[in-house]
Amino acid sequence: MHKDFLILLLFVLLCSNSSAQMNRFSKVVQKSFNWGFRAGFDAINTDSYQIYQNENEINGNIINQAGFQCALFGRINLGNFFIQPDIGYYLVREKYQLYLMREINPETQQQATNKDNISGISQSLNSAMLLGYNVVKSDAYIFNFFLGPNFKYTYIDKYKTDYNYNFSNKNHQFNLNLITGISANISYLYFDFRYEIYIPSKNYLYFSDIESAPNYLKDVSIKKNENILCFSLGMMF
Repeated sequence: MHKDFLILLLFVLLCSNSSAQMNRFSKVVQKSFNWGFRAGFDAINTDSYQIYQNENEINGNIINQAGFQCALFGRINLGNFFIQPDIGYYLVREKYQLYLMREINPETQQQATNKDNISGISQSLNSAMLLGYNVVKSDAYIFNFFLGPNFKYTYIDKYKTDYNYNFSNKNHQFNLNLITGISANISYLYFDFRYEIYIPSKNYLYFSDIESAPNYLKDVSIKKNENILCFSLGMMF
């Protein structure tokens, strides 16, 4: 009997607290300007790639790995439309498996191959300006989609080989990409799912452009077509 009463009391408290949260959030929905933060995971989506050594295509793989992102955003509400400036930090990871050609064996007169693994980490600052439309906008829930440009400043690319040799590319890169996605609010809780489309879609990696790269990679280049998937959680006020 006492146990059932405690369960019922807890349920009533949770409902009343949820109702109070919804009432407070309704004031947030009515604001002309909101702000918030988000953090989550990202992953490169590589559609196609070619790996070259001395301009000859060789075998290899690109393995996409989970990265990290965090951002602050504002939201200027214009009825059901909104403008959302967004600034954040992105870290993306990739792993390259390269089957590099080695010297010709004098006994067999055949050229041997050797598998080399290279882990890559790219760090960037991103500034987006998104235009969105609220499909649902109530006192408790918001659901919308958005689209807009993203200015990406990549300030360092770090690499590590199987032999624990570390090297990096500090040549600053600037790109203008396109973001499309959806977001939702359940009270203050904010969900964001976005897809970043690289412009141009094909990216080139030339190890010869990296001064600290090991000599055996200087004749290796990678042409890849990739975009980024991102999912994050946060709060909006």
